[in-house]
Amino acid sequence: MPDVELPDAETLAVKFLKPRQPESPVATKVPNPRPSRFTRAWRTGGAASSRVLDQPIITVTCTAADSVTASDDAKRARHAFLNDYTAMPLVRGVEEVTGLYYDPDPDTNEDRYTFAVRLRIRAGRR
Repeated sequence: MPDVELPDAETLAVKFLKPRQPESPVATKVPNPRPSRFTRAWRTGGAASSRVLDQPIITVTCTAADSVTASDDAKRARHAFLNDYTAMPLVRGVEEVTGLYYDPDPDTNEDRYTFAVRLRIRAGRR
């Protein structure tokens, strides 16, 4: 039986979003110092259904100085996941888990939009 490894879903998501969000830094954590505009993508759930198929849930938040910019960034990221996912190596499908919604930051009250997707990721050979 070949030796396979499931890729890191957060790394895939961040690498995928960076060129698609050129005006917004993309990371798994809130950058320090905190910019007025950024995109955060991190794994918030999901599980492997076998040793060769992972189904992580990736949550994406887009924060900006105003709600229009935050919404536009989130719409662009969501569109990319739903339409361009084949650009991510080993990703075989994307399903929306939570649609786009207004989600102001509870600590800073900054405008923020959030959505979540489930990726279907095949393991790669080592």
